[in-house]
Amino acid sequence: MIQVESWIILNFFTSFLLVLLLIFQNTTSRLQKGRKYSAILVCTLILLAAESIGRIGETYPDKYLLLGQIGYLIIFLLDPVDILSAVFYMDCWMDEESHKSRNIFRVAFELFAIINLVAVSVSFIFRLRWFFYFENGIYYRGSFFYIRATIMMIFIVLLIVYAVVFRKHIMSEYKYTVLFLPLFAFLGSIMQVFLANLDTTYAGISLGCLILFFAYQSRDVNVDYLTGVLNRRGLDIRMQDMVKVSTASGRDFTAVMMDVDHFKDINDKLGHSAGDKAIKTIAGVLEEIFGDKAYIGRFGGDEFCVIIDSTSTKELSDKLEQVHKALARMRRKHGWPAGVDVSCGYQCYDHASGMSAKQFQELIDRLMYMEKQEHHKYF
Repeated sequence: MIQVESWIILNFFTSFLLVLLLIFQNTTSRLQKGRKYSAILVCTLILLAAESIGRIGETYPDKYLLLGQIGYLIIFLLDPVDILSAVFYMDCWMDEESHKSRNIFRVAFELFAIINLVAVSVSFIFRLRWFFYFENGIYYRGSFFYIRATIMMIFIVLLIVYAVVFRKHIMSEYKYTVLFLPLFAFLGSIMQVFLANLDTTYAGISLGCLILFFAYQSRDVNVDYLTGVLNRRGLDIRMQDMVKVSTASGRDFTAVMMDVDHFKDINDKLGHSAGDKAIKTIAGVLEEIFGDKAYIGRFGGDEFCVIIDSTSTKELSDKLEQVHKALARMRRKHGWPAGVDVSCGYQCYDHASGMSAKQFQELIDRLMYMEKQEHHKYF
């Protein structure tokens, strides 16, 4: 009977799970939270692969000692990055009101990741044996191994503290589910202490990611199924959040409503599949130009809305000009009919106006239709 090491079985199935999650993680790929979620999966997968080749090198030092050194080096370098990725992901589900106070936590996580990267690199390059080393083909823990391990555990605990302290700032629908990620990471690291032959830390993170995927990454009701950006419901929630924060803090923001001019011509002349592709292309253009910090959504049909945390008219004008130029390129590239562009209506929200989210949305909608009427004079 062939006996297989338990760590091989665990690492195989954990890696298989992560790969599946990466394959199916495409619905929200255009949203910031989708990309941050994928970053956790990729980082954990790299660490699992490094742990596997490290064990191979440790088990067969005569043939694969170099693999062991490379594997453990990657683990020691990137372990904190996995925690940092989880911090960035949880940030995506929080409102902007607590942004400044959360910076203290984020900076602490970032500093730890940077200091660890430098210290491990220096130790490895100059063979200082601070964290790990091989001697006569045998793996040994370095003089600072337990200090680093203790700090790692503290930061995993801080990940839970971070989620709990700022839980009221997490969007209400996701307030409890998002806590599974730091909780399972912590449980996995605790089990690691008692099961030295199994890397349960990465398994714990993977299990947390699985729960998140089934909870809302795969079926987020706030995401447009065609484009992967926010849908009408998601936009309404974000608009309400921005109005609430603006009223409380006095920090204004800007919203833009866009309607695709002559979109019907694409469907009529090129077919509905070309129309769907055009909608996805336009969503990609908006995401590329406005970036991660903007809330971009498909309001319905061929209408889009962009919410940005800025009141600079010049900055917005520059970006809208980029949108028009990008769509002109797409029009030539895909053979869209002449006149396909976007009509825009935008306004800076005044926190002193007392205007509700619905009233503000109706205002920018009217402004957008005014521009659309002007555009239709020429086409």
